[in-house]
Amino acid sequence: MRFERRLHCKKPPAEVLRLIADFRHLKSWDDSVIAVEPLDEVFGQGSQYRVKVNFNGNVIDMEYTVTAYEPGVRAVLTGLAPKATAIDIVEVAEDADGTRVDYTAEIKLAFPYSLLDPVLALGFKKTVDHAVDGLGRFLAA
Repeated sequence: MRFERRLHCKKPPAEVLRLIADFRHLKSWDDSVIAVEPLDEVFGQGSQYRVKVNFNGNVIDMEYTVTAYEPGVRAVLTGLAPKATAIDIVEVAEDADGTRVDYTAEIKLAFPYSLLDPVLALGFKKTVDHAVDGLGRFLAA
């Protein structure tokens, strides 16, 4: 499943990308997140986080890694759970209004759960849309 969203904010690209990619801030904009435990003191490529997410009443434990980080340009975070992999791709660019943010979430479920992709996609879409709405409010603050 792949979900692509775009939003804009007034902050500069480097600041925006850091605020999104450093998952210490994740709970501030995604209310499906129950807890975030940073596993590294310093943020950057390779930083890891333990994240607890509530998806439709089920608590999912994920371990995220910043697998790519180009300050002010792009970040990729890969989350692993026993039954799923999530890849969050965030690309930022300066535009006339400040910063354009392109956010892509790719969710891959393990077999046999992958057979339910069409049904589960509806729930994931709602979760992604809600998180991106929260992200817009967080970046506007």
